[in-house]
Amino acid sequence: MSKKKAWSGILGCLLISMAALNVSAQVGRIEGDVTKAGSAEPIIGAEIQIVRTDIKGNYNIKSDKKGHFLHAGVPYVGTYTLIVSAEGCAPYFMTSIRPTGELMKVELQNGDGRKLTIDEVKAIQKSGPSGPGPQQKQLTAAEIKKQQEEYEKKRQEIEKQKADFDSMKKFFEQGQQLAANKDYPGAITAYTEASKLDPEQEAVWANLSLALYNRGVINLNESLRDMAKRDIAKQDFTDAIGSIEKALALAESKLGDPAKAPGAKKAKSQYLKIKADSESLLARRLGVMEMADAAVRDYRDAAANSDVPTDKITFDLKGAETLYEAGKIEEAVAMYQAILTVDANNIEALYKLGLAYAALAKFQESANTLQAFVDRAPETDPRVAEAKVVIKDLIVGNNLEPPKSLDKKGGRAPAKKKP
Repeated sequence: MSKKKAWSGILGCLLISMAALNVSAQVGRIEGDVTKAGSAEPIIGAEIQIVRTDIKGNYNIKSDKKGHFLHAGVPYVGTYTLIVSAEGCAPYFMTSIRPTGELMKVELQNGDGRKLTIDEVKAIQKSGPSGPGPQQKQLTAAEIKKQQEEYEKKRQEIEKQKADFDSMKKFFEQGQQLAANKDYPGAITAYTEASKLDPEQEAVWANLSLALYNRGVINLNESLRDMAKRDIAKQDFTDAIGSIEKALALAESKLGDPAKAPGAKKAKSQYLKIKADSESLLARRLGVMEMADAAVRDYRDAAANSDVPTDKITFDLKGAETLYEAGKIEEAVAMYQAILTVDANNIEALYKLGLAYAALAKFQESANTLQAFVDRAPETDPRVAEAKVVIKDLIVGNNLEPPKSLDKKGGRAPAKKKP
């Protein structure tokens, strides 16, 4: 639970008035807080009239910047009526108050900002429950004690949540610093502690997922020398998926709010990419074959939620590569063909489709597609030289027709005749 949410959710249900018995003092104090009803927002400058009702006496004070008011030194033997008013609020009163010094909680409803006089309060009381104006129940000593206990319990809960939020923030910032220094194990520990303190923070889950993914990549690379690292990497990617799913759920909960929907949609796209990248490596490198199709779905969903026009093809390429390297060659070919239908000159799709055709023993299609790649790719691309060798081997090894190249005008140059 976020700090803001915790404060508004719990303070909104605090009781209106608190009092407790303390008869030892000759003078007493009347003290409390004024907030807007249903929230913890303090009301600054509220006018508080403390009217003594057993004999004549009137004490006027205002709430401070925290909404707090205090009058110390009123005669303890007196009985008082509290009348509170503030701009934009309905007037409020409470009768039969004793100056015990215990905290009172005053919550003001929205209203016209008018001020009541003691005579108006008396008139309201005489009119009974059906009369106009605010009504206040006079509390018994037992009710006062119970409300005080409930108020104190809520106050302690708020203080704990405040402390938890501050601790969460420190752990999150620590995780950010550790991740920036590429200390991913340390960052994971810090983010995990933050998530325990406030599981409603999607940024915590998203950054935890990224740290797990990055540690997984390191472990995967190290598995080339130490096979035991494979299982550790697999767990890291699996945990990264679990963490990002929590961030996704929190982002999706905001999509129904017009003010939050654009940011939530963008975050959803980013989170889906993290999830798909983890699924892709599980499928491509660690043999978790069912993750290949999941990665394709999540890449496509990420593109659908992105406002970047090129993401559609970029994520489709990632999905097709996942299928290809996971051994789902026919599905990869279909994806590459679909990409080229939209962008016929996409050199990434041409190169990978040429290799995929070769893996399916479609050698002529492979040679033709790789030649299309060579014709379009810059000479500085190291894959050009490699593709030329593959094309030559395909022609010689399979007695193929040499693929036609583009001429300088963009058309096809005539193929050379075989000797």
